Amino acid sequence: MQYSITYNNEKQFILITLVGEIDIPIMQKAINEADQVIIEHQCNRIIGDFRETLFSAGTLDILHLYEFWIKTLKANHIAPTESKRVIFIKPDQKNWDNFHFFETISVNRNSRVKIFYDLDKAVEWICK
Repeated sequence: MQYSITYNNEKQFILITLVGEIDIPIMQKAINEADQVIIEHQCNRIIGDFRETLFSAGTLDILHLYEFWIKTLKANHIAPTESKRVIFIKPDQKNWDNFHFFETISVNRNSRVKIFYDLDKAVEWICK
C-alpha cells in the first residue's frame, strides 16, 4: 500500500491519494501524516482518492476510524462541522459499502463528508 499527501495551493485543499489494499492502521497513519499538512497550511478540506484501493474493514472498525478522525480534528482545534472531507471513488469500487457506511455515519454526526465519482465535482463541492 502506498499513499501520498499533497496540498493544492491554488484551490486550497489537501489531496490524499491511496493505492493498494488499505486497512484501519494504514488509514490512521495517513490521517496522522495529513495532520501535519492540516496544521502547516491551516486547511481543513481534504479529498481522499480511494479509486485504486481495496478497503476491507468491519463495521466497528469503520466506527473507530471515524472516532479517530474526529479526535485528530479536535486535537488540532478544528471543529468537525468546519471540516470538509471528500471520498473520491469509482462507481464500481470494490467494498464501496464501507465508503458509503463511513459517509453515512459521518453525516449522521453532523460532519461534512460526501462521496464523489468525479474529481471536478468533488473539488467544486469542497471549495464552496
